[in-house]
Amino acid sequence: MSNKNFYTWFSEIKKDLGIRSASFTKIFEYLDTRPDPIIIVETGCLRKEGNFSGDGQSTLIFDKYTQFRGKGSKVYTVDINPEAIKICKKVVSENVECFAGDSVSYLSDLTKKLKLDKTIVSLFFLDSFDVNWKYPYQSSAHHLKELTAVIDIINKDTLIIIDDAPIMAPVQIVDQKYILIDKPPAPKPYVSGKAFLVHEYAMANGAKVLFSNYQTAWIGFKKN
Repeated sequence: MSNKNFYTWFSEIKKDLGIRSASFTKIFEYLDTRPDPIIIVETGCLRKEGNFSGDGQSTLIFDKYTQFRGKGSKVYTVDINPEAIKICKKVVSENVECFAGDSVSYLSDLTKKLKLDKTIVSLFFLDSFDVNWKYPYQSSAHHLKELTAVIDIINKDTLIIIDDAPIMAPVQIVDQKYILIDKPPAPKPYVSGKAFLVHEYAMANGAKVLFSNYQTAWIGFKKN
């Protein structure tokens, strides 16, 4: 697949991505600036063929993207559900290495391998633990564990993205209703959902939010 063919294909399916459309566009704008080969590590794989508006079909989209990049471009994906992995393998090309198992354990082992091979990862796309919007702590903690599992192979240009992580406006509860805080001093907007702990970690380490739509992305976790 050529660069032109990828973007022709992407423009055709982009509208089906719904709330993820803008962030996927920005992902590829950033990756276009990075050298070959493009290495993408994803947690939480494609689970249903053609479900662009639901899951976003990130595994398939990343697979298509790596096909026009330099030799050696590759996607690694892990999912705890073996059935999801079976479905994913039927849809993607040989550019994608699929693994069924716990993502934190998988990332720890993969980090050792990639570090030994001196492989530079272009993008970590973390989406392995469904978020409970009323109680997001479990999924947020899980994604922080994933980040710490790969921290040894992150550099200043590595793009870190977490799905289901929009920036939220601060609110207060009045008479069992959510009301926007409109009087000072109001707290700053915050990254919610799966990423709120990762964002706190990012800010403490001087990382930069590259963009935040329905997904949030950071660079600069490390300065070299």
